[in-house]
Amino acid sequence: MAGAATGVVMALQMQSSLVRFGARSFLPAVVVFSIVKETGPVITGLVVSGRVGAGIGAELGSMKVTEQIDAMDASAVDPFKYLAATRVAACILMLPLLTLAADFCGVVMGWVAATLTQPVTAQLFFQSGFKDVSFHDFIPPTLKTAVYGGIIGIVGCFQGMNVKGGTEGVGRAATSAVVLSSLFIILADVVLVRLILVFFP
Repeated sequence: MAGAATGVVMALQMQSSLVRFGARSFLPAVVVFSIVKETGPVITGLVVSGRVGAGIGAELGSMKVTEQIDAMDASAVDPFKYLAATRVAACILMLPLLTLAADFCGVVMGWVAATLTQPVTAQLFFQSGFKDVSFHDFIPPTLKTAVYGGIIGIVGCFQGMNVKGGTEGVGRAATSAVVLSSLFIILADVVLVRLILVFFP
């Protein structure tokens, strides 16, 4: 839903701007490049941080408050390996896949929004949009979301496993996990974009 809404907004906003400069034919390329290279990955990371980050923080926080994690320690089971590592790995693996889904929905809905104002066939839209897209434009922005997944998993697990103060602390952990992971994703995006421009000019 977030990817689709981004595609619609991008198409509608860019269309009016490009028409002003007589460059409406560039609309498919602008929509595809903006979604694939930046908007799709960042929107996906922020949405997942709000959903999954809060979930991990609250889940592990409640386990900490109810002493389930202490019981695992007493049973000689490493809670970090059993609870934290699996969640971090899941976030790292799933973020690129979710980004692909968001990119697909964004591009398709961008075509739908564009064709509502001035009809254009899907074949022409996608051919024009993907004509100049190479693997260097597509793979690095998608894979950088694995870093976002690692940030979400690590921050959520850290906040959840360091809860103090009972059930009130669980709420604080969930909130902190969302806020910190979103902030770190934005900061990481600045660094990763610069690195991508250096290694994939």
